This record gives sequence, structure tokens and C-alpha cells, in this order.
Amino acid sequence: MKIGIITFNSAHNYGAVLQAWALQEYLKNEGHQVEIINYRLPATDNLYSLYKPRNPFKHGKLNKAVHLLQYLKKMKTEPDKTRKFREFERFINHTLNTTEPITKYPDLNKANFDYDIMIAGSDQIWNGGLTKGVNPAYLLSFGKEEIKRVSYAASIGRDEIPEVEHTLFQRYLRNFDYISVREEKAKEAISKLTDKEVSVVLDPTLLLKREMYDKLKKDPKIKQDYIYVHNVHIKKIDKRLNAMAQEMSNRTGLPIIHNREDYDFTNELKKFTNGSPEEFVGYIANAKYVIANSFHATVFSIIYERNFITIPHFQNPERMRHLLDSLGIVNHMIAEPGDLPEDLADLDIDYDAVERARLTLREESIQFLKTAIEGPKTSNKPITENDKYFDTKDIYSCFGCNACRDICPTSAIIMVEDKEGFKYPVIDEEKCIHCNMCRKVCPYGNHMHKEEKVDIFPKVYAAMHKSDETLEQSTSGGMFTPMYKNILARGGKIVGVKYTDDMEVIYDIAGTEEECQAFRGSKYVFPDSRDVKPRVKELLDNGTPVLYSGNPCQIAGLKNYLRKDYDNLYTVEIICHGTPSPKVFGLYIEYLENLYKSKVIDFEFRNKLRGWSTPYVCIKFESGEVLLEQANKNNFNRAFLSNNIQRPCCYTCEFADLKLGVGDITIGDYWGIENQHPEMFDQKGVSVIKINNEQGLKFFEEFKDQFNLIESTYDKAYAANHKKPMNLVAKRNQLMSQIDDVEINKLLQNFNHLKKNIK
Repeated sequence: MKIGIITFNSAHNYGAVLQAWALQEYLKNEGHQVEIINYRLPATDNLYSLYKPRNPFKHGKLNKAVHLLQYLKKMKTEPDKTRKFREFERFINHTLNTTEPITKYPDLNKANFDYDIMIAGSDQIWNGGLTKGVNPAYLLSFGKEEIKRVSYAASIGRDEIPEVEHTLFQRYLRNFDYISVREEKAKEAISKLTDKEVSVVLDPTLLLKREMYDKLKKDPKIKQDYIYVHNVHIKKIDKRLNAMAQEMSNRTGLPIIHNREDYDFTNELKKFTNGSPEEFVGYIANAKYVIANSFHATVFSIIYERNFITIPHFQNPERMRHLLDSLGIVNHMIAEPGDLPEDLADLDIDYDAVERARLTLREESIQFLKTAIEGPKTSNKPITENDKYFDTKDIYSCFGCNACRDICPTSAIIMVEDKEGFKYPVIDEEKCIHCNMCRKVCPYGNHMHKEEKVDIFPKVYAAMHKSDETLEQSTSGGMFTPMYKNILARGGKIVGVKYTDDMEVIYDIAGTEEECQAFRGSKYVFPDSRDVKPRVKELLDNGTPVLYSGNPCQIAGLKNYLRKDYDNLYTVEIICHGTPSPKVFGLYIEYLENLYKSKVIDFEFRNKLRGWSTPYVCIKFESGEVLLEQANKNNFNRAFLSNNIQRPCCYTCEFADLKLGVGDITIGDYWGIENQHPEMFDQKGVSVIKINNEQGLKFFEEFKDQFNLIESTYDKAYAANHKKPMNLVAKRNQLMSQIDDVEINKLLQNFNHLKKNIK
């Protein structure tokens, strides 16, 4: 098997690099090809950097020369720090089998790894406090879908996961095939966010036999006994650690070797401030006593059967306590010198018993890895009726389409708004007759109508309406206008999305061209379908032609609700970038109305004042005032473009990658037209139209003469368009968790990197 591991491999921390090496070596010994995915977060590299690179010149080579001078200066002024830096970089880049460095999250998706399995772990990769919000990379949010995803000994570094991170964990844990964590507390926390089994396993460093470390370690050239003291904190002085070390030195008469430049002990033999990971293991292996507040210093004390005392971590001692308790030596976690026994012999460890316990845990951990590596993928199991939102309360499995509510024969379902402003179904058990119709019509995992004649469809075109007036009124290439005119001419009805007088975004039905004007233009807000589905069904049953334009998930909900095909129904789906919170939009409208002291009467997201590819937000007020702002800078629109305010299901969208779509026709902007068909590029706007089935083709033939068309391909049209769900990042949850507490424009601006520094 070819296995890729992602962990904190680039931190200049002994435990971080040694646990990565241990898992690498264990898997290699089992016969696998192993790489460490060299994901180097700039924040981590900056933390351990020797200097802050200066770039005074525009020319890259000149700046590199400046960096070299900075490095040489550090070599002279801080030789110990420089040596330690070099030793860690050597270990990271040569002892670990790392890929080329990757510093940006989007580049992980572009890397196109060909692994059979990806493993996340070990270490505190799921501790959002260390990465300023949980980084989706450590939840294996990248890579091909067919790659098996496993976590090994992942740690949350805390007793529980903050609520603000719950939706992110729920989203990406769905992709895992096998999950294991390092501590019992982590198991409790993760189990609340997934229905998958969660195992507790050993840190990778405890998988290897001592002989492996004997080959790795470098022993110090010291002949006398000593106490090795290790402070894991980069800057924080641990007074409890220092007091314990001094007390033990006083009572044993042993000198101290320690790793801090900024502290001196009275009986100090030397400082170990410039050493390599190999030397770190060597100092512990040869110590008489080890006193540390470090998890991995404790681990290597156990591996080398040293007498040791672990000072509880000041923030979260659980990972230390869990390890020591599982090995029967939790009495070696001692916080204060006053808690030491009078006779230090009472701290002698029965390492035969410890080894028996470790071997048992090791076998369980190895069995987990064996099952995860050899077992089948589990994340792609078919979705059943028991996997629907009603049973799981999984917010990623509900599209808010209202099909369940509309189909219920006893009106037992109501849609209830959550704190983010999205609605979810709630069943009144007293009214429910358990007919199960709600589960049957739910489109989650249930849109079998999507496949039809793959050899013929889709047919793809770049399209631009021949009328300049129509183009001027349209968001892109003017696709919607001839469609609705065609249906109206047949006496039909049009379903689209519009603003109400109160600027709510809803689906509605129009029967005149004047009414259809309200459907024009993109509205980047989740629309409420209200009672549209039952009304559409009545129209269809009466033989009325209906054009239904909307998001793919809403069309899937409609089709499932109808339960049969209609020759007089034409469905047109948009290429969707997700649907933002109506609550956030409502708060933003309220902010604008208070600011301008006038009611908002229109919100145009994509005005082509400066051209199609440079749209403006145009907001009109009852007073006659107009607010114009470049679309990518407007605070609400920027939050949408940054994927920070969309409905949770948008981040796991089942429809984004459907080549044939759910609707009969798919329309959207032909982004990248200047590269694919440069002769068609025009700032008036160009659309892509994708014909998905015979019904769509028949309809298209009726109005295609109104367009300038170029036949294209799916691959060309979607080279710069959405064809997979967007990534969920920590900022989304951070923003949404504050919408009730922070004035909305200020909050949105805080997450708008283009404007957040503007006062």
C-alpha cells in the first residue's frame, strides 16, 4: 500500500517529529510505501524561524542574498539556536520521508496524491487552539475521493471540542473510513460528532520496539549520573517543573541537565539547548531521573525504563494522565515537591508490569491499523432511509427543500429555524402516522433520476443572447429570458426566486412577463420554497406547462415530491456556489436600512455597470439612494464568496459533481471563456448551457436561435466553474457563531480580508 501521513511534522518539537518518524517506520516495517505529506504552515515555520526574512528588493535573487546574510549573522550571534534549527530541518527533510513542501491549503488539493490510504495523526492535529481553528487539512479534506481515510492517535489536546468547531468536525469526519484517537476524552468528544466507531490507540512512539530507538539515538558524552529536565514550552517558565527538579537534585545529589536557556539551576551540569531529536532521545535514555512537563519526554522515559516524574500540563494534563493511568503508573504525575513521598524508593517502577500493559495496548493499536489498512472503505456506504436527518440530526444531510413537510399527509412536520437562520424539519409525534413518506421523498442520497444516456449527454454550449437589451438586464448571457417567454407563450407558469417587500428571498410562481421580472438576477441567499411544490403539482396535474428554475437540491426535492415524470415540466438548475444564511442577509439588510434611514427595495448582486467579469453590488433604497460597491469587496458578498455563510449541506453537496445534473438544463456563467473560447468573450456576459436529457434538448431547440452559440465540452465549461463541494474552513464556524453577538457589518468586515483593516 502507498500511504501518506499528515501530521505536525515540521514543528521544531521533539515529540512532533519523533511521533511522525515512529509511525513512518512502523508502516515501512510492515511493507508499505510511506510518505509524510510535508504540509508546512507558515505560522508554524515562523514560530521556529531563525529570523524574519527581509525583502527590501523587488528582485528575488537579491532578497535571497539578504536572507543568507541574515542567516550568517544568526550563526555568529546565536550558534546554539542555529545548530538546533539545522538539526531539526535535517531530520524533517531527510530522516522523515517527506514530500515537497506545501505551504498553502489549496495546494493540497492540487497535489493530486496517488495514495491508497491517507492517515491523519498523531499529535494534537485536532486541537484548534494550536492552529487558530481546526485546519481541514488535518481532517483529510483533500485528495481523491477513492483514497481510504484513517486517523491514527489524533489528539484534540483538550477535554472537549468547542461548540464553534462542531460543524467542521461533523463535516469532515463523514469522510473517514476508520477513526482512532489518543485519549479517552478525545473519544468521548469525537463520538458525539460522528456515528462511526472511535477507537483509542497508543501514540505511534509506543508502537516501536526499543531497538529501533537504539539505532536512532545519539548518546551524550557524559559519564556521571544526572537528572534530565525538559520544559516543553517555548517561552513559558514552568515554576512547578523547576521547583520539582531542584528538590529532586537536592534530595539525590544529582546534577541537572536541562533544555532552557533562560533558567539556571544551582546544581547544573549543562544545558541542552541546541540538540537534535536523536540527542533528545539519548539524553533521556541515559538519565538517572527524568522530570518533564512533556508528553513525549514521558513516553521515552517509559521506553527506556527511567525513573521519572511528570508535571501535569498547565492547560490540559489529560493526555499525560490517560497514558500513565493505562500503564498503571499514574502516581508518577506529581505537581508539587510537597507531594513527593518521603522515601523516593516508593517511586520505583515495576517495568515488567508496565511492559505487559504496554504490549496489550500495542496489540490493540496494531490491530486497529491492520483493520484500517486491510479493511474496505466504509465512508461510501449506501445511504438508507435510516440515514435521513429525522434519525441522525446530521445538519449536512438536510437541504431545507421542504419536500418532507409538503408530502406529509397529516401536516406533522414543521420547519424550524436554527441559530444560523437555516430551517430543519421537526416531527410532531402526536400527529405522525409513521407512513415514512418524509424519508422516501428526502433527496439526500435519493436522486436516482440523475443518470440518463451518458453517451449522448450532456451537450454543452457557450451562449450569448443576441439582444443587447436582454443582456443588459441579465446577470450573464441572458439565458432565462427566452425560456420564460417560451413557457408563458404556451399559457404556462414560471417558478423562480424573488425578493418579497420585506427583502426575504423566496420561491414563487409567475404567470406574466411583468411578474417574471422579479426572478431576474442572482440572489445569493437561501430561498424558502414555502408552498410552491403543492402549487406546482396542481398546475402540472391540470396540464399547465411549468418552468421551474432553482438550485439543484431544490429541483431534486421537487422531483421526489412529485414522484413521477411530467412532460409539461421543464427544470432549469443553476450552477450553484452554495446558499447563504437568510438570517445573516436579513441582519445585513437591517444594518443598511438603519445606516441609510430608508427601506431597501432591491439588492442586485451582479450589476454589469463595469462589465460582466467585474460585477458590482447595487443596493437601492426607497429614498432613491443607491449604494454601489465592487462585488468582491462588499462585506456580505465577500462572506459568500469566501464560503463563510452557506448552509451546512452546501459543503457536502451531492449535486455539485453530477455531470448530467438534476435539472433538464443547467445554466450559469461561463467563467474562463476567455481561455476556452476567446472569440466568444464579451463583457456583456456569456453563459454556459448544459443540456442534460431529452426533455432539456427538446426545450432548448425551441429558443436556441435567439443566441449566439459555440459548442463546447463539459471539461472546458467546468475548468473554472464549480464541480465539487466547497471546502468548509474554520472561519465559517467562527463567523456564524457570532452573528447574534456582534453588529453584522462589523462581523462580516472582520472576515473580509480586503477591507478588515479599513476604519
